[in-house]
Amino acid sequence: TAITCALRTLPAASFRITTASRAVRRQSTMETLEDSVLYHIPKTSSAPVVQLIHELQLQDDIQIETLSFDHVRTDVKYGALNPKRSVPALKLRGGASYTGSLITESGAIISLLLEVTGECAAWSSVQRTKMWESIFYTGTTVFPVVVKAYLKTIEEQDATYVEEAQKTFVETVAPLLIRQHSLDPSGPWLLSAGGVEGPTAADFVLAKPLGNARAMGWLADFPALEAWLDRVKKLPSYEKAYS
Repeated sequence: TAITCALRTLPAASFRITTASRAVRRQSTMETLEDSVLYHIPKTSSAPVVQLIHELQLQDDIQIETLSFDHVRTDVKYGALNPKRSVPALKLRGGASYTGSLITESGAIISLLLEVTGECAAWSSVQRTKMWESIFYTGTTVFPVVVKAYLKTIEEQDATYVEEAQKTFVETVAPLLIRQHSLDPSGPWLLSAGGVEGPTAADFVLAKPLGNARAMGWLADFPALEAWLDRVKKLPSYEKAYS
């Protein structure tokens, strides 16, 4: 039986949550995220987090502050707030303490957003684990191979590195993505084969590096990945995250 994750609008029966429990959950979400700020640079690793915020309809709870690379790298106040000088960074209420109110890793921020909203509460433990498996594979393997190569096409101009990275992607990374998610051109989403309906955080996280892969022409031989990326890019939240 397919289970729908509430990253999209769901029927009331999907989670069997009472009106009272929804109110409690909403109050808890507001208390956790009240006055929070997400620091973001468009078209970077913070974009999937912004997309998730819009899919969860949290844009009124979380202020999204768009920064430039120069600001993140050189601004004194931002450096004091976030010594890593990176994005995304989620500042929770209660001051600028690095240990107490700032979360700087995409996966950690995604975990918090899903936990406080309870959006995947109806999933089985295996379905939740498969989502994290996908997100971790993207972060540890897909992202380093693709994004580093993409940057070398526009910054250092290292053709040899790019060719070697493309070989790794075409021979190993892309086939594993298709097999891991049982993708075909009809898709529709990364976790669909596991009984989860609709796009999830796993889709949003993978869209960033695969967008770069497409820009380099690496998806030409993988119609299942091309079709999947087209579906993600048609979501209104994608434009809001990447514009």
